[in-house]
Amino acid sequence: MAELTKKTGDGGDADAPPPSRRVTPVEFFQQVRREAKKVTWPSWKETWLTTMMVFIMVGFTMVFFFLVDTVLAFGERFLIGAAG
Repeated sequence: MAELTKKTGDGGDADAPPPSRRVTPVEFFQQVRREAKKVTWPSWKETWLTTMMVFIMVGFTMVFFFLVDTVLAFGERFLIGAAG
């Protein structure tokens, strides 16, 4: 049988992160605003183009899965003798 080892509290927990300091709600929202100012927001043109690309890719995916489903359904009907 494998031996079980018991961890002792010898302070060998070097990988643990240091305890974080608690902040007040006001400090939290100040930090949020500061970080939000660092974000590079996309322009309306970039947003529009990205949205259109998503719709186009969804359309391609929809057609692909329709074709795969149709082929598999035909194959199933062929196997059970219901095709034709």
